[in-house]
Amino acid sequence: MMSKPTIFDDLEQRLGYRFKDKKLLSKALIHSSLKHGSIDFERLEFLGDRVLGLVISEYIYNNFKTSEGEMAKMQSAFVCAGSCYEVGLSIKLDGTLQTAGQHLKSNRTVLADAVEAILGAIFIDGGYEAVKCSILNLWSDIISHYDESEMEPKTVLQEITQAATGEIPIYRVISTTGPSHDPEFVVEVSAINQTARASGKSRKTAEAKAARILLQEIGR
Repeated sequence: MMSKPTIFDDLEQRLGYRFKDKKLLSKALIHSSLKHGSIDFERLEFLGDRVLGLVISEYIYNNFKTSEGEMAKMQSAFVCAGSCYEVGLSIKLDGTLQTAGQHLKSNRTVLADAVEAILGAIFIDGGYEAVKCSILNLWSDIISHYDESEMEPKTVLQEITQAATGEIPIYRVISTTGPSHDPEFVVEVSAINQTARASGKSRKTAEAKAARILLQEIGR
């Protein structure tokens, strides 16, 4: 006998995981902006953040024979709000996430937090190996497109901007196009009264390219 379809079927397919307890997934999709779901959501988010950090740390340790310092850089690049936000976009989380206002469904922080809450729910429902499988699948593009040399322009631009103005560069996603499995991000960076735009397969790559262009424009 076939199981009855649920409103979560499409999301579970994109997650690569089928929940045994659908209530856990439901709790992860009721954002803390809705007060009646804040405690469950925040607890799952807390757990998911720690699980994500452990899975990514283990992956880096097993797959990259590099120094502790380099491992820490990679960890910061993979386990951050920006990466969680990209994953949230790729699984079209805004379609099922419940928030206090429609505008919150596409908010960077809200989507990132919800991704962590879902990871926490997967961990409780299926255990470490299940959430590990989901994370490595969802983060595969982010990991494969990582290039430390592309991160360096952002550091240089930030140091120059802080020295000149006491502020930091501002990055903004202008558009996201293409299918969820192969998105294209266009990012604009503003610093020292100038702006530059660039595109990339991940938000981080686009930000790094934009920073490099702006550095060239200011003669660095």
